Amino acid sequence: MYADRMRLMPDTSPRVTNPRGRPRKDAEFAPTEKVMVAAIEAFSLHGYNGVSLRTLNEQLGVSRNLLYQRFGSKADLWRAAVDWAFRPLVEYLETADDESADPMIRLRMLIRNFIEYSATRPYLARIATMEGAAPTDRLNYLYHNYIGPIQSRFAPVFKQLRQQGRIKNIPTEIFYFQLTSGGSAPFGQIGLVSLMAPQLAPQEVNQVRLYAESVAEVLLNGISLPDSSRGERRQTPEKDIPSELL
Repeated sequence: MYADRMRLMPDTSPRVTNPRGRPRKDAEFAPTEKVMVAAIEAFSLHGYNGVSLRTLNEQLGVSRNLLYQRFGSKADLWRAAVDWAFRPLVEYLETADDESADPMIRLRMLIRNFIEYSATRPYLARIATMEGAAPTDRLNYLYHNYIGPIQSRFAPVFKQLRQQGRIKNIPTEIFYFQLTSGGSAPFGQIGLVSLMAPQLAPQEVNQVRLYAESVAEVLLNGISLPDSSRGERRQTPEKDIPSELL
């Protein structure tokens, strides 16, 4: 079932070129794709401190030194795995974003694209939650390279909708947490979903699409202003919002 879900969205995971020269025998049993999947799953489930290169080597069925020889350290493996997991998400959101569309339609599509992409990659939500628990160099890396760019994709749409008087004066950060920590929660908490609401477990494209549309409906209804109040809001669309949140 997991393999089927991985085909829901296009696989744009970065490919790493194999080094020149005769490959080690271990390399035949540990292609980069396999290593990255094992690493990101391990880090997302057990946390950075709960993962050892030796255990990963054993899981991959290779010598105990292979990952150290290939990546140099656990920290370097973590960064490589995070790049492999998050870079395609940033690129997908950018490629699929129609900047010429009506901003409300554009925001709906950004929500739907984020949800649908995350549905088949539960490690994204788990890594963000795991690393977001405390300030570390790893969190700085994740935030500046991936979380920040994702958030900046939404920010100008919010600004345009405020200027048009179409949404409430809600900081984008609140919306972002509701989308990423709330909307994608079922994908990172499969165990809880199986007990609470098995129907939310992503299994096929149409089911995920319906869920994504429901999330978009909840979020957009929560921030939208009724037509009758737009004229007044259009005059002062950013009133009472701290400047650092605009």
